[in-house]
Amino acid sequence: MFRTHRIAKGATVTLLAAFGFLLITWAQGRSAPPPARATDTVKAVKLRFNFGNGDWANVTEVEGGTIQIEKNGKKLQITPFVRDQGKVELRVSQAVQRDGKEVMQAVDMLLVDKSLTKLNHSNLPLSVQVLDLDKRLPADALSVPGGTCCVRTCSGTLVCGTCVCTDCGRCGPNWCDCALP
Repeated sequence: MFRTHRIAKGATVTLLAAFGFLLITWAQGRSAPPPARATDTVKAVKLRFNFGNGDWANVTEVEGGTIQIEKNGKKLQITPFVRDQGKVELRVSQAVQRDGKEVMQAVDMLLVDKSLTKLNHSNLPLSVQVLDLDKRLPADALSVPGGTCCVRTCSGTLVCGTCVCTDCGRCGPNWCDCALP
């Protein structure tokens, strides 16, 4: 009886060792799953501009990028930076003539949130409010040449940014979330 038990035990150990060897060999032949691709994103904000004559523009711009607004030769540049407590800092510059050249001159810095804030520079009366300050955009989508697009409002104000939606048109990459005008 001891002899039969030893033979059964030896056969079981041999089979388990062979099975383990087969599993190891099989596992080495399989390729590992491809590593997950890290998706780089950049911070952006979505702002709504309401102009004095009733037209509007929703602009999504990368933090530190430039939004340009132009009407009747008057030009503004607005650069957004996300700050604490649901606020966005806007650095405002306007075009001025200096030594026969047009240059941008810093004129204001203000904090805005989800409430309307009036901004009156260069005889371009407008109000601005934050629609979304926690937008994440794909970094590779912004590396497309000509990443800035420009659209006119129905009354002729030109608005430029990464994604622009106005009362009369829209432009931007495929992630641009504009409702059709």
